[in-house]
Amino acid sequence: MAVEFQIIEEEGHRALDLPFSGPKTGVRHLFGLRGPRSVELLAKHFGVRETGILSVRQVHGDSIWVIGASGDTDGPDRGSVPSVQDRACDAVVTNRSGLAITVRTADCLPILIWDENKKVVAAVHAGWRGSLKVIASKTVLTMRNSFGCRSDDLRVGIGPAIGPCCYEVNGPVLGPLRKKFDYWKEVVRETEGDKGMLDLAGLNLRQLIASGVPSERITIAGACTFCHPERFYSYRRDGHSTGGMINGIMICNG
Repeated sequence: MAVEFQIIEEEGHRALDLPFSGPKTGVRHLFGLRGPRSVELLAKHFGVRETGILSVRQVHGDSIWVIGASGDTDGPDRGSVPSVQDRACDAVVTNRSGLAITVRTADCLPILIWDENKKVVAAVHAGWRGSLKVIASKTVLTMRNSFGCRSDDLRVGIGPAIGPCCYEVNGPVLGPLRKKFDYWKEVVRETEGDKGMLDLAGLNLRQLIASGVPSERITIAGACTFCHPERFYSYRRDGHSTGGMINGIMICNG
């Protein structure tokens, strides 16, 4: 469901807060806004050292990195956080406390997921390519397979992205969308020619629900990055010169 969000400011760092987690839950999160995005500021927000901030090299795919609580073969040793160049993927899942996992967006959809029972979190970057590859559903499946999470225990926050008011797509997007999803007309408003306005958040919402996540446990910011240049970066609006918002989630220590 779409909700009103709050803008928080901490020592020069502005962020957007959705009411799906908080200090009492043992999980902390943020959806970034336009403005400073240094690792130092992020570390202050999450209450960790700079080495506790994890970022990845996003490639608009469906690769998911699983990081266990201690030195897995698929994760760094405790206390060692790789740099952005070290891993190409578009989603991270972890049960490691004190590690803030992040994704960067500037029109694409940031999705943060957590399981309070199993103490597992995930950060997902979903553009149109990742959405066609159902990266949100695959992340839920990974949480279930890797950590025994139950879909109906998950809580999801969907942050700001380009909205259906501004996100015009054409044949290369609409063709695969029509073939893959029988509900495609629910997330596309067709316009002239082979074009349409895509509801990226709505598409991912349906994928999450199809994966067993109850709709009432999904919170959507409902803010369009293209419409609000004072708040958000937008690749579609500003081009290659734009910055990007950093979105993250962390299991708190203790």
